[in-house]
Amino acid sequence: MSTAGKVLTVLILLVMMAWIVMLSAVTQLNVNWQTRIAKAEKDLESAKTRLADNTAKALDLTDKTRAEQAAKDLDLREIQGRTAAAEARQSSKTEDLTRVQIQAAAYQAALQRAEVNLATRTAEKAKTQEDLAAKKVEIAKKQDENNQLRDQLAKLQDDFKRLLTNNAKQLDKDGNDRPTPRSASDRRPSPSS
Repeated sequence: MSTAGKVLTVLILLVMMAWIVMLSAVTQLNVNWQTRIAKAEKDLESAKTRLADNTAKALDLTDKTRAEQAAKDLDLREIQGRTAAAEARQSSKTEDLTRVQIQAAAYQAALQRAEVNLATRTAEKAKTQEDLAAKKVEIAKKQDENNQLRDQLAKLQDDFKRLLTNNAKQLDKDGNDRPTPRSASDRRPSPSS
């Protein structure tokens, strides 16, 4: 038998074993579910009988509750009538008091907002003055730095002119035929001017 035939035979045997295992598992699941279904049916029957008993008890209790509720409702209506008269008197007094309290609260809130606004504006003014003073100091420092840098630039320009002139003289002495450099007067004007 060829190698392919042997491999095929082994695969068929393995597949048959897998089918046997799967069929036994399915059978076991069916048995388990049938027992569960039987148990659930028993539980359903017992629940139905308990439901019927509880429904009868609930109906009896509902009838008793309705009779007692009717008596309580009659007493309640009588008390509510007296309470309504007292509340009407109280509500007019409460409205007057509430109106005065609302006006007082509005005045108090306006006063507090005004105090908060005043404090905020005062703090803003102080902060602005501090910032302005700091900026003035910073501007003065920057102006001093600028003046120093301009002086340094002017000194460097003078040194450059001097060196350029010296170099030109040195070249003239050496007799080289090199082109003459631009004169210092051709340079750009300095930023200080």
